[in-house]
Order: sequence, then structure tokens, then C-alpha cells
Amino acid sequence: MYGRVHCFRPRPFGAASTLPLGRPTLLTRKVPPVSLAIGQTLGRYRLEALIGHGSMADVYRASHTASGKPVAIKIVHPHLLDQPGFVERFKREAETMATLQHPRIVQLYEFVCRPHEAYLAMEYVEGGTMEARLDRRRMTQEEISLENAVDWMETIADAVDYAHTRGLIHRDLKPANILFRETGEPVLTDFGLAHLLDHARLSGSDAITGTPAYLSPEQARGLPGDTRSDIYSLGVILYEILTGQTPFQGNTVSLVIKHISEPPPSPRLLGCYLPPGVESVVMRALAKSPTERYQSALAFVRALRSAVRQVRPAPAPPPPPAEEHPPLEFAERGPASRPNDPSRVNEFVDTRRSAPSAGRIGFIERPRAEPARLLPGILVILAVLGLAAWGWRAARREWGRPFVDPAASAPRFGAGSQVRVTVPGETSVSVLRGCPSEFWLGVLGIAADGEVGEITERQQCNGEWWYRVSLQAVATDDWDGGGWLEGRYLQPK
Repeated sequence: MYGRVHCFRPRPFGAASTLPLGRPTLLTRKVPPVSLAIGQTLGRYRLEALIGHGSMADVYRASHTASGKPVAIKIVHPHLLDQPGFVERFKREAETMATLQHPRIVQLYEFVCRPHEAYLAMEYVEGGTMEARLDRRRMTQEEISLENAVDWMETIADAVDYAHTRGLIHRDLKPANILFRETGEPVLTDFGLAHLLDHARLSGSDAITGTPAYLSPEQARGLPGDTRSDIYSLGVILYEILTGQTPFQGNTVSLVIKHISEPPPSPRLLGCYLPPGVESVVMRALAKSPTERYQSALAFVRALRSAVRQVRPAPAPPPPPAEEHPPLEFAERGPASRPNDPSRVNEFVDTRRSAPSAGRIGFIERPRAEPARLLPGILVILAVLGLAAWGWRAARREWGRPFVDPAASAPRFGAGSQVRVTVPGETSVSVLRGCPSEFWLGVLGIAADGEVGEITERQQCNGEWWYRVSLQAVATDDWDGGGWLEGRYLQPK
């Protein structure tokens, strides 16, 4: 197979770069598949270490063979090169990426695309990814201040808005695509590559693309998405920074369904009590409909900064008043009234207002009542209350008023219990997303009479206990077998 080599070098590699700008050259020999190893030379670069692996490419730390300067080499997986038209799309996307000259977007130095080889040479950023920082925070319980989170989002949103104004959508914003310089400033990478991979996948099967945890609802439906899809992903990133986790958890299928149909849980449910204005900004960015979100990255981050400015720190308590008198002192009344006299240890005289004088009255601390003396009285009170409650309960029954036995409201099953589905008079029952009054109502699947499963969660709904059951026997490619069933349909295994 013969083809053409397209090399595009948008700008020199630094001030003292030895990478000249060149014209595309013609390849007149067959190009074999690439087999890479540490220490191998790839074009102008020597591979030194594998530093990342993704669904589209592997990332290596490398050095320029002439200058020795570090670079990051992103090498596209060979199987993607077999996609019809992928090489041409790769060239167009890389040319677009090369036009993004922004201090908060990783610089693209060079790209190469051949029939069996495609890679990009980019700026090497040493500070690690935001994903690694958030993982470390979860392990160490380290807190990220609200001001720090806003600073990060302002920097990221500035880069996203810059790309949007030039017609480029990221489509795969996530902490793994946010790097940090040694100075602590975040920068974005992989602009355009998500769109390229999206084209490669959609050309075959209209499959959903992107990272499920950060996927916008319209992308979850299989639509390509627009700039507001990036706003949703920014909202998910901010939610994770502030709470320590993404809004939705689960496998790929359940995440896609939740992004489409379930509202994100309030951060307060996770124990994160944000200022109301800040929480409102986060939840608006996570709106299901693109028209209800912020319409630009700058509008999103401006609203966030405004909400933070409205947060006023709690006023500091006033300092205690200066002491006008010397502290309490023991006044001497004679040998028997010295403080070291055990018989007078609780007697002392306030000498702050006037000098000690004969006949001055001392403050005597009265002995406190002993708890043992109070115990009989407490027991009597409890007995009276118990008799009164019993009498009231008997009267309610006698008068025919409804009475709810506390034991009846106790859950029948605990987490981890093995249960069997029983459907009296029927052959199956619908497995729901939750109980009708407190969850979004929808049918996930059908459980037949006799199916065995495991309880994973439980919750009361309208005074009845509902249980989330994992039914592995009925799981399918589109449903993991989990869902909510009312307790009356369950019996111990």
C-alpha cells in the first residue's frame, strides 16, 4: 500500500527550536505498521517513557533528538487508521488544533499522519493531571477551597471559550484532559481529538462516544452535541471538585440512562453544604436541556465568580472585655480560713472591690445534689409516662382509631439479604427506577415469579419499604438487572 506523508509544523519548537517549518513531502515507499519500544526513535523524537493510555492513543514522554527538549508524543492506535477516511480527518483536525494558540491550551508542535502511522508532538506538561489530584484528594481527605476551585474553572473556561469562538468543540472534557504546569496553572489538552474519534465511531454504528461520567444528555442520546455539551461537562467537573465525586455512579449503561433521565443529586445529599448561589450555578450547568444551561463557558464562570463574591465570611467574635479588676483571691480570716485548710476549701472571699476587712462575707459554694438522689424521681416520671402511653394506645384501639404498630414499619430485609420475587396471582412484576412518589418513575425491566436476587439498598415510600434488588439472572446487555421493588413482592430466599 502506497500513500502520501502529510507533515504540518505550525510553529518552531520554542525560541531556540531546531524544528524548521517544512512542506508536506511525498512518500514513495511502503510504510510498515509501527512497533514501538522505549528508546526507539520516532521521527525527530526519542521515546523515553509511556505516561498515558487512552481509547484513542498512547502518550509517551520523549525528547527532541537535536535539542533534547522534552515533548509529549500522542500515538494513535493502529486499528483506528483502518477506519475509512480516518487519515484525512486526522489531518484536518490536527490542522485545526494547530490554530489554537492559547496559553491555557497545550501547544501542538507537529503532527504526522501516514497510512500506518499517526502521531502528534505536543508540549510536555509536568504537573500531572487533575484526575490524579482529585484521586489523591479522595485518598487523603484533602479539601479543595472554593476559591481554588473557582480559579481552576476560570482558567479552564477561558480556554474552552477561546476554542468555541473558533468553531472547535472538545466533546470529551474531563479531569484526565486537564494538566497542570509546574506553576500550578491548569491547561487543556486533546482538543479536536474527541471529535475525530467521534467521527470514526459514528461512521460505523452510531455508537455513543465520550467518557460516560462526564457525558452530556444529548451525547448520551447519540447526538454529536455542541458548545453547550462542553458546558455540561464543565459542570460535572466542578461538581466533582467540590463534592469529591461525579453526580452519577454506575456502569456505562446506567450512567448513560442517568444522564438522560435523572436529576443530579444535590451536593447536600453528599454532605457538601455549598452556598446557595454556588449550588444554583452548578445545578444550572447540569440542566438536561441545553437551552436551560449557560450558553457559553464565560457566562458559566462569571456566574460562578459572582456567586462566590456574594458569600460573606462569618464575622469574627468580639474580643473579650479587658479585665478591670484583679482575679478572685482568698482572703485570710485567720489560721482556720487559709485555702489549704481542708475544712474550708470551698470558702473564699472576693477581694476585688475593696480591701479585706473584718466581718466581710465570703462566697460559699453550695454542694450539688448527687445524681443517685435524683434517680428514684426519674424512674417514677418514666413509669408515669409509660402508663400514660399505654392508656392512650388502648383508648385509640377501643375508639376504633387507626393505630400503626411500630414493628410493622421496620424493614424486613437488610443490605446483602438474599430474596425471592413472589408475584401473587401474576407471573411477573415491573422493576422500577424507584418508588413512585420520591423517584423518577420508569420501568427498567421485568422480574418473573421465583427470580432470586440480592438487596443492595432500601428506602421508605408512602410508609412502605421499597428495596433495590440486583437480579443477575435477568440482566441483559442494556440492563444490569438492578431496580426497585416494593417489599410485598419479596420473600426471604
